[in-house]
Order: sequence, then structure tokens, then C-alpha cells
Amino acid sequence: MPAAHHNLTVPDHKTLRAEATSQVKEELGKIARPDDRFKRACEIVQQADLEIAAHTEERNQAALSLWFYNGVRGLDKVLGILPNAYSEMRRFALHGDKKATINPGGDLNARMTAEERIAAAEKAGVPRLNPDEAADQLPSLAATVSVAAARRKAAMPFLQDAALALTEDPYDWSTDRIAKLGNTTPKYVRDVKNKAAKRRGH
Repeated sequence: MPAAHHNLTVPDHKTLRAEATSQVKEELGKIARPDDRFKRACEIVQQADLEIAAHTEERNQAALSLWFYNGVRGLDKVLGILPNAYSEMRRFALHGDKKATINPGGDLNARMTAEERIAAAEKAGVPRLNPDEAADQLPSLAATVSVAAARRKAAMPFLQDAALALTEDPYDWSTDRIAKLGNTTPKYVRDVKNKAAKRRGH
């Protein structure tokens, strides 16, 4: 059983994100043609979205179970998220509302007792996981989500700029044609192209 202060491995999120970002920038920066760059950037974003969707819920369930049922603290560092985001995650788990208070009687200085925490989690249907397994899996799940989010963020400007370039001279591609290339929708292409134009000051 983890202690009240966890002994979980804390992934080096900063380094993981920096490495993922530079890999994507280096790879996409080497692709000269905007059609090839757009296609590859779409693949990176879509792959990242799949990884985030596949692992975020599992990551959150492990963290919530450890906090509510085992009183493990400091999990925001393991998750690689800001304390505010971690608080919102717990509020949402209990009340379906990121802004709701989770303190007893709305007293901001009061802390839930272990019994209150467990009762609230059970009432809200927060899954109770085996603490050893949750503690074992959480760092790698958190690292996977961190890396995928960094790759996605790094690829987006390339994707947006390439989409815009393809609609301009000398390409003059339609959004339908660009959408087919990236296995996405014309609306998505319009949105990302507009973001690139806005960044450029149009």
C-alpha cells in the first residue's frame, strides 16, 4: 500500500515533453513540400489524439483511486499537471463540475477526513482500484499522455501552416482535396487554415 505521501516514480515530464517537441519539429521541419508536411502532421496529431483518448481515463482513474481511497498526496507531480487542474479533476469526479467545492460544508479551509473522502468517492462511483497496481501503472500512463500531448502541440503549427500554404498560390487546392490528403474533414481544414492566417496577422 502506498503511504500517505506517495513513493511513486515521478516522470520527468519537462524533459519528456521537450524531447517529444524537438523530435516532431525536427521531423516536420525537414519535409519541404506542404502536401507531404500536412499529411505527416495530420498523422502525428491523429496518433496523439488516439493515445490521449486511450490512456487519459485510465491515468485519471488510477490517480483518483489512490487519492480518494488511499489518501496518496502529491499526485499532480506524477500526473505532470498543475495543482489547479488536479483539483478540477477531483471536483469533476465527485460532482461532474470542475468548479464545485469538494470540502465538507463548503469550508475552504476544511480538509475531508479519510472516511469522508471514501464515502464521497463511493457515492460518486469513483472506481476503487488495487492501490499497488494503480501506483505501478500511473507513472507510465502519465508519461504516455504527456508525450502524446507534446507531440500534438508541436505538430499543430506545421499542420496549420501547411494547410494554409496549400490553399494559396501556386497550389490553390480546395479544402476537400486537402481534407482527403489528411484523412480529415473540409471543416477541420478550414479551421486550421484560418488559425494559421490569424497567426500571420490576416
